[in-house]
Amino acid sequence: MYIIEKKVGIFVHYLTLSGKFQPGIEKARQFSSLEMAKVMATTHGGEVRPLS
Repeated sequence: MYIIEKKVGIFVHYLTLSGKFQPGIEKARQFSSLEMAKVMATTHGGEVRPLS
C-alpha cells in the first residue's frame, strides 16, 4: 500500500479521498499499486510513500 504526502512548512499533509492535502495519516487515501500512486502524486504534486 502507498500514500501520497506533501510537506507544507514543517508539517506533513496527506492526500485524502476528496483529493485535498490534509494533516492526519488516518485520513490518507491508500493506493494498492505503485504506478497509480505515482500518477496521483504527479497530478496533485506530492511524493509517494510506502506504508510499512
